[in-house]
Amino acid sequence: MNHHDRERFWAERARELVLWSEPWTRACPTSMEQAPDWFEGASLDVSANCLDRHLAAGRADVPALIWQGEPEGDAVTLTYAGLSAEVRRASVVLAGLGVSKGDVVGLSLPALPELVVAMLALARLGAVHLVFPAGLSPAVVSERLEACRARLFITADGCFKAGRAVAVSQPDGGPRRVIVRRTGQPLENARPDDLWWSELMDAHPTPPFLPAAVHGARDPLFILYTSGSSGRPKGVVHAAGGFLTACAYSARQAFGVGPGMTLWCLAEPGWIMGHAYAVYAPLCLGAATLLYEGSPSHPQPDRLWRIAQKHQVATLITTPAVTGQLMREGEAWPAARDLPALRLVASVGEKLTPENRRWLSRCVAKGRAPVVDAWGQTETGGVLMISGSQGGLAPLTGVDLVAGQDQRLVLESPWPGLARSLVDGQALPTAGGYDTGDLARLSQDGKILVLGRSELAGCELPLVHVEEAVASHPDVAEAAAVGSGGQVVVYATLKAEAQDPQAAPADIAALVRRELPDQSFPLDVRVVEELPKTRSGKIARHALRQAAEGRAGDVSGLADPSVMTQLLGGTDGLF
Repeated sequence: MNHHDRERFWAERARELVLWSEPWTRACPTSMEQAPDWFEGASLDVSANCLDRHLAAGRADVPALIWQGEPEGDAVTLTYAGLSAEVRRASVVLAGLGVSKGDVVGLSLPALPELVVAMLALARLGAVHLVFPAGLSPAVVSERLEACRARLFITADGCFKAGRAVAVSQPDGGPRRVIVRRTGQPLENARPDDLWWSELMDAHPTPPFLPAAVHGARDPLFILYTSGSSGRPKGVVHAAGGFLTACAYSARQAFGVGPGMTLWCLAEPGWIMGHAYAVYAPLCLGAATLLYEGSPSHPQPDRLWRIAQKHQVATLITTPAVTGQLMREGEAWPAARDLPALRLVASVGEKLTPENRRWLSRCVAKGRAPVVDAWGQTETGGVLMISGSQGGLAPLTGVDLVAGQDQRLVLESPWPGLARSLVDGQALPTAGGYDTGDLARLSQDGKILVLGRSELAGCELPLVHVEEAVASHPDVAEAAAVGSGGQVVVYATLKAEAQDPQAAPADIAALVRRELPDQSFPLDVRVVEELPKTRSGKIARHALRQAAEGRAGDVSGLADPSVMTQLLGGTDGLF
């Protein structure tokens, strides 16, 4: 697609998907060197795009946000009118606390309605939200609040997980706090100037009219940190016009999201897929978004399927981490639930293995809905590629991603969802194309096969091939491979139906040798109870490398640091 065609294509998509306050003089940057410069001269009201437009279109009484708490009786459904009223009240509250356009506000909230309300209220004020995923240490939260110069910090006293109240860790210092009361448990590090969200909101039952701030298309909408699955997390800044256009486009194009349907994105809202597909895209497109607070297996492992059945979920977006957990619990639970409204199951985050795909198709979609894999990054603002039902990724129309001769996956032409900068003000390196950091190659039918982020030193074997071979074993739920000391170390978890766990390491090793007969390398297979994950649910391969070297190393970025203890003592064998 040449620049003239690209300009026309994105101008048409932007007009279809987004309401603009002022038009642009140029929609698309002319080169990758100008990659952040989308919709030059344009402006928009992000909050109105997600709420007000649907009121004007006669959808005021249509569900916008469906929330289910972990306790069965805790549930809320907000229509577009109801959500709009809450956002307007919250914007008055936040403005009264001194928040204005361009200010950064930190949000460390579980998957509660207040999180969505606060995000949209900050957008209405033109402020910048910085959402923290669950489980970050107080030190990391403090560090990021300071780095982003946050003016205010909105948090909660806790949430419910696996049948118990869990406190939200609180930093010692930092900006003033507004606290959502969820569990009623004592607050960590209470301060004299703490404010309670409910009291502030109750003080404005009928708030005065407060005009919404207008975003320039290139103004920052939010800051988000990467997961750190392959290194130290970095903060990226996304612009209002480009991000909203990109996430609405990708949700419609990749996932079929549209008015009146219910979308359930299991990715946590504190990560980019949650931002895009649990908040902004469904609301921009007039769909209902479903949020669930608790553990997917509480009080028993059919919890997700009961919720999806009750609310007639049409598009289910899961992650390999969630899928792996559900696979370990067995097939009987999803098999007992019928999901007649389901039209699509998609997986985001880590690569969807063939076995995961077959399990989702057989047990969840039951052959009635396609199961697809999707690829995207924090830096890209959501999904850029999606697979067919048989695998292999294809870029969305208008996306120019290529797998070069050096197997680097590169974005060669501007994409509106690409982050405008890093949090320290540095631009993303885009000269000559944006290098995603992933390795990829083309399949015989022209599809892109993402190989992962690292290869074994001195060996032409991408580790993803080892992982694919291991994942094809019928007893394996999840698998990851790392290079350490000149050998490949495989970590695998097993399904509940596994017949002989003790024999699994030797069986898995034999399978790898059969699947990769032309490769010669030392192979160490270790069966463990759980793989270490980042808080976005991605497999933390840096932690696996540390474990392969016999050390726990830095575990501060893990969702559950205790996993490292069992990793260092897993059932293993050198083959």
